[in-house]
Amino acid sequence: MVWFHFAEIDVSVNQPGQRVFDVFINEQNVSREDIYKQVGSFAAYSWYHIVRNLNTTTLSVKLVPVVGAPIICGVENYAIVTIDPSTDPKEVIAMRSLKESLRIPDRMGWNGDPCAPSTWDAWEGVTCHPNNDETALVISQIDLGSQGLKGYISDQISLLTNLVSLNLSSNSLGGSLPAGLGQNSLIKLDLSSNHFTGSIPDSLATSHLQLVLLNDNSLEGRVPEELYSIGVHGGAIDLSGNKGLCGVPSLPDCPLLSTGGKIAVGISSLVLFCILLLAVYICCIRRGRYDYDFGIPPELMALSAKRNRYHRQKTLMTLEMESQHAKGFIPNLNSS
Repeated sequence: MVWFHFAEIDVSVNQPGQRVFDVFINEQNVSREDIYKQVGSFAAYSWYHIVRNLNTTTLSVKLVPVVGAPIICGVENYAIVTIDPSTDPKEVIAMRSLKESLRIPDRMGWNGDPCAPSTWDAWEGVTCHPNNDETALVISQIDLGSQGLKGYISDQISLLTNLVSLNLSSNSLGGSLPAGLGQNSLIKLDLSSNHFTGSIPDSLATSHLQLVLLNDNSLEGRVPEELYSIGVHGGAIDLSGNKGLCGVPSLPDCPLLSTGGKIAVGISSLVLFCILLLAVYICCIRRGRYDYDFGIPPELMALSAKRNRYHRQKTLMTLEMESQHAKGFIPNLNSS
């Protein structure tokens, strides 16, 4: 963009058409100007022209007279500056989320575009480079060690697909490690001396990491074997200072049930016990509602009583007969 500022200050020019000239930029006639016709005398007149398809660093500007002669009474130095591409929109979203979750202080200047302009390092600790087709800038490194940060790592960090190095060591960050932390581009990861909790995400085991520093945190659970093998293949890994990690050499063996597994078993047992109690309670209610009397009817009870009296009378008569027989007298039962 080229700006032009003109004014007709010659008192002898008092009508249109007395001073007319053409403006050439890179040998192309872009405008014909008559200052008096535009604004009269002793008044400023400004306009600009956008140079398109510029394929050279040289910019030529000429004022060619048509009527009279243009007079240049001032020159402003300028330079052709190549406009940097902006940061990839997805990575802008990720960086703004990280700014909020990490509670970046204002002193670090995380405002505007994270990468552009490339000559101005506005976002402290952030390094960028052009993407493969050079149409946008991408974040390659974040170095925020020992900055007094007290937040957590946003899961939007998974959008930083070109991140090579991440250093958040010696802060007061907490929470769990996001599942998308292990991008294929990530080579160096330093989260040491923080307060991170939970397990190590499997995504770290599938990355191309060569340096992993997770020491002095509160991580727990089984360490993925693929992650631990970094040290075997020429890389470096430090997991010390995490009392809950297990399952690899130099660390304790993992219990059959993890803390989460024990909690799950306890909850399942409690739920089952509650279900049994509920079933017993429902059965008791139904039994009370349909509690029928299955006792012997009164008619049968009376009949049974008569039968019992008959048997007692018969028994008494038999005993009396035996007693009379013993005395030598047999009564005639058929007599009236």
